[in-house]
Amino acid sequence: MMNRPNSGRSIWIRYALLGLVLCITTLFACRHKADNRELNLRHNTLPATNPTRAMVLELEEKDWYCHLSLQNNRPDNPLWKSEPIVVVVQNNQLALADDYKAETLIYINGKAASEAALQKISPEFVDEVFVLRKLEYGSDAAYEPKPYRVLIQTSPNLLPFTKSRSRFFTLLQAAAVSKHPFGETYSFNMNQLLEATFFHNKNALVERTKNQHLKLSDEFSDKTDVYINGIPVKPEEVTSVHVREVARLYTRERPFTDWFRADQPSSRFELNIQTAPKRAKRDSSYYVFSPFYSGDF
Repeated sequence: MMNRPNSGRSIWIRYALLGLVLCITTLFACRHKADNRELNLRHNTLPATNPTRAMVLELEEKDWYCHLSLQNNRPDNPLWKSEPIVVVVQNNQLALADDYKAETLIYINGKAASEAALQKISPEFVDEVFVLRKLEYGSDAAYEPKPYRVLIQTSPNLLPFTKSRSRFFTLLQAAAVSKHPFGETYSFNMNQLLEATFFHNKNALVERTKNQHLKLSDEFSDKTDVYINGIPVKPEEVTSVHVREVARLYTRERPFTDWFRADQPSSRFELNIQTAPKRAKRDSSYYVFSPFYSGDF
């Protein structure tokens, strides 16, 4: 009689444990079914009709994902705004971006290939392109020294430049010029700008002169719209701004669709300087304490 309460309690514990096991089993079964449905859907949307597609499907089952693609069965497929762009077009030939040559393997028509072989291919003979990237946190994500795969399917015949193909290869051309073809913005306060100009950070678009004024870098002078306190000015007027006056400096690289075009292209860059003029004068309430500043006070 004394053991009955404990026996009843142990029975309930067994039922609870059994229920927990059943819940976990059901969860994994549902997840397995969901994974299978996702895989079957991928096989339906990307049938393995050529060696390149077969390799894409194989890699996607091993913690790789499609980073960028040109598919001939998806003519209206929008460009994925994924960076970096590791494959580019230079002089009407494919190539790897300089910063990613050591991190990328190339496959042409399902076979391993060299960059020299890639550079012999012109866009007119490219049927499909897939750029895959290794998942960093996959289920068995081991370290991968070459985390990018560029897979090219070629055609023996010249292929017409449809809207989607033209857009894709224009992106690759722009990526040969810019590391951020989809655009990028940067912001600097005065201390950050002191550091940026000391280390010649090109993202700031400006340099510092010997008398601690700003100057638009020569390489950007002919492709930058300049604004000081929201007012458009000529590039040479940047020299009127003392570095101490800078309250905030903004730079922007516009998307390639704005500047990499034949009809009325915009300037590639935009520089906007917000000033605090009182800072340019000696004021005991405001000093510059920075290892990157050698001017007065």
